[in-house]
Amino acid sequence: MLNHDEVQAALSARLDGEDYALADDVIDAHVAQCRQCAQFQERSARFARSFLADSGMAPPADLSEVIVAGVEPAWRAAARTRALWLVIARMLLVLVGTLLCLWAVGVVLSSSGVERWTDSQTLAPDADPHKQALLIEAAALRFGLGFGLFYAAWRPQSAIGMAPVVGTMFMFLLGFAVRDIVLGTLGAQQFYSLAALAAATVSLAVAWVATSGYTPRWWLRHLGANPVD
Repeated sequence: MLNHDEVQAALSARLDGEDYALADDVIDAHVAQCRQCAQFQERSARFARSFLADSGMAPPADLSEVIVAGVEPAWRAAARTRALWLVIARMLLVLVGTLLCLWAVGVVLSSSGVERWTDSQTLAPDADPHKQALLIEAAALRFGLGFGLFYAAWRPQSAIGMAPVVGTMFMFLLGFAVRDIVLGTLGAQQFYSLAALAAATVSLAVAWVATSGYTPRWWLRHLGANPVD
């Protein structure tokens, strides 16, 4: 996560025309929400104007306006990109959550035929209560995931809390799916579960990235970057 020192160092470097590590849209998004860094930017701009005036150079009438005018188009474009990614992620979260809840309803309905009762209200000899219990637990899990995705769509800031849980479930099931693919026993239900969990994991990650002031493209670019010595 960004801190004030990193942002203020980047602001100083940008005013001085030096290289800095953070992207302009990330800096501006932080400054727009941070009063401390906004005040630092204003003080730095005033100092730069004062320095230019003392050196006999003719500074622009308002250096801060010149700086903002230069970065505003890029900032607005990045903001639109983040908003678009967030809308896509939230729509996908609602879609996957709805499918999981409908799937859970189907599992509950199918479990009613697993355990048959006789006229004396006891289990039939061929009934399997353990299978019914497993089906009900699977339905409860899908209901929980579905409503969790609904909440993340409503409050995207909470997506980072669910992403590790859903991602762990996906990786765990993926290991067994690989085994079943090798053995040729992969079923349709396993495939659908993996697809739903994969879509949920990606959507949660994108929602969190977009609400953190970044874009998925920025993360992908920096994940492939070489570390700074």
